[in-house]
Amino acid sequence: MKRPRTKVILAGLGVVVALIVSASLAAPAGAASGSPTATATAASTAGPGDNQIIALEAGAVHTCATLADNSLRCWGNNQYGQLGDGNFVGSPKPVDVTGLTADPALTLSRAVHNCSLLSTGSVECWAMNIYGQLGNGTFTNSSKAIPVKGLTGAVRLLAVGGDHTCVTYQADDTTWCWGQNKYGELGDGTLTVASTKPVQVKGMPSPPVKMIAGLWHTCAILKDGTTWCWGFNGEGQLGIGTQSLASPKPVQVKGLPSTPTQLVLGLFHTCALVQDGSTWCWGEGKYGQLGNGSTKLAVKPTRVVGLPSNPTQIYAGGFHTCATFADGTMSCWGQNIFGQLGNGNNKNQLKPVAVKGFRPNPTLVAAGNLHTCAAYADGAVNCWGLNSDGQLGNGTKVSSPTPVAVVGLFKANYVPVNATPSPSASDSTSPASSAPATSAPAVASSDNSSGGGTSAGKVVAIIVAIVLVLGLAGLLVSRRRRA
Repeated sequence: MKRPRTKVILAGLGVVVALIVSASLAAPAGAASGSPTATATAASTAGPGDNQIIALEAGAVHTCATLADNSLRCWGNNQYGQLGDGNFVGSPKPVDVTGLTADPALTLSRAVHNCSLLSTGSVECWAMNIYGQLGNGTFTNSSKAIPVKGLTGAVRLLAVGGDHTCVTYQADDTTWCWGQNKYGELGDGTLTVASTKPVQVKGMPSPPVKMIAGLWHTCAILKDGTTWCWGFNGEGQLGIGTQSLASPKPVQVKGLPSTPTQLVLGLFHTCALVQDGSTWCWGEGKYGQLGNGSTKLAVKPTRVVGLPSNPTQIYAGGFHTCATFADGTMSCWGQNIFGQLGNGNNKNQLKPVAVKGFRPNPTLVAAGNLHTCAAYADGAVNCWGLNSDGQLGNGTKVSSPTPVAVVGLFKANYVPVNATPSPSASDSTSPASSAPATSAPAVASSDNSSGGGTSAGKVVAIIVAIVLVLGLAGLLVSRRRRA
């Protein structure tokens, strides 16, 4: 099926680009203001006191980290309240999330809303709520965490998509979703605008052991070893061998050589690390995010080629994919217009390339829509890619094609060992040079060299983004209004 997918995909890209540009145009460049897919959780590691990161997640244009004391801090765009600090003002440095009623065991975001699965088994969400994805019975955005209404028991799995949210209960293993349902995201067999309350997913033959959400689709690895997906299929991201608008009920992924040990979802693509150690991707491939040397979409799993070895973990950003390896290194592939692959330039890559200036052996990695971050056992966090809204967390809004250090994450005057240096907030001419630099929660699951912010590459990238916004904003708004 060709287009309607054009309009739908343009609208989806419009969501991402509009969010990127909207807040950055509102503030001067360089001014300081403020599982699964985009999240990783780590086993307990030795760190200097409480200066340790135990979880890391990245949304469209913001990033969050959970500290050893179970506090949650976020930075970047805050247009819809994504930072959870009680206001709608962005910050290029970490700020505290407020309103959570218990310790977060897992926090997730794919776009512009966040949800936390708490130690109590309950779920609280915040930020954009235009489709009821916060689950509180309203369509009102919230800058503070609020409880999901209508949950009937303790939750063991949480998945957070672009405009929808899903959970699986501990007691009966049933799966429920809420939010946008125009493409069958809720998996209940219907195509409706949205639901502000949880509805039950129907048709999975076995309970899910892992569950992950993309922009408008969701996938699960089941107890019986099979993989099932539902929702938008305009790019073949459901992996069923066909391309269609949507599937409102779960359908089985075809063509994987063995059961996945990890599943990750980008905006319009899906990837699996399977038991034999190989990595497979399907769905949208126009930026090379499938890693198979092509820019064509794939309706069935295709093997990623050019990996230096079998990955230990994989990660999906909006239009890029990354993997880490047993030797502590990291490679990425796909879209790279903002340097999100971390290889020092802005050229898309159809096969994996090594992250440059990368400090080995991260404990956590998170891939946002157009940026990527890695955390370390000593409390350091390094990020690279688009920094239009301060989502790299280094106190600036200067994008970087190589890792830079997040600053101000800990309230004490603690400086992590070997932390990558960052430019000062007033430095808007060049990015910092780099130095050496996951799943479910414990309760469950060529060369275009890029210089600084005013380099030709960056200027072109900004112009492209603005043109995209002007061309797509009308389409996006009309789609939202029709909802």
